[in-house]
Amino acid sequence: MTVEKSDLVKRGMAARLTDREWEAVRDCCTEVRDVTAKTLISRMGESLDRSLLLIDGIVGRHVPGPHRDFREMVALEVPGDFVDLHSFPIGTLDHDVTAMTNVRLAVLPHDLLRQLLIDSPDIGIALWGQTVIDASIHRYWSFRVGALRASGRIANFLCEMETRLGMAGLVEGQSFDLPLTQTDLGEACGMSAVHVNRVLRELREAGCCVFQDGRVTITDLPKLTEIGQFDPGFLVIGLNRT
Repeated sequence: MTVEKSDLVKRGMAARLTDREWEAVRDCCTEVRDVTAKTLISRMGESLDRSLLLIDGIVGRHVPGPHRDFREMVALEVPGDFVDLHSFPIGTLDHDVTAMTNVRLAVLPHDLLRQLLIDSPDIGIALWGQTVIDASIHRYWSFRVGALRASGRIANFLCEMETRLGMAGLVEGQSFDLPLTQTDLGEACGMSAVHVNRVLRELREAGCCVFQDGRVTITDLPKLTEIGQFDPGFLVIGLNRT
């Protein structure tokens, strides 16, 4: 697809870039790809010569088992996220990347990114900052699964999605689209789909939120935040960078 500047909107985590940084990164985009839901975008260990910026949709990262008979979700990417920027210095990933929904991706060839950093080394610090936040999200997911009980995991996850999608301008009031299955939610929170269903019912009956037909409506954010012990600090570190 021909690249139109209007296709690439600075939002979400990408909004952390200055206008100059964003324009320079945007100029590295050579292609916009549409990928259908459940498509494997890149496989663990595959050689990569480009990084991707998510324009629309939701992308998941999964670590597969040794025989690919099971997998563990380790992150979700939302619009404005660089999906695999950390493949730039090493040329590969240690996990799979999958389109969870229909997605639109901006393709940034590594050779153009490399030339950008030669011409403007300071932009390398800005891109490094994107991967630092990405790592922060990974650590927070480990905290959620390792430290919280079932209701806390789901509540924490929904609070995170509300915060991140809100940063991308995709929350209306306290409602947002989250077109994931209960199996997907289970993979994100280390639970079975049956257990997810039970917890969602408990949160609905407690007046916290409703998850229906791929849309979340949070009816009591303070209560949901308390149940999930959610602190958005891991998403906003370094926002005062000048």
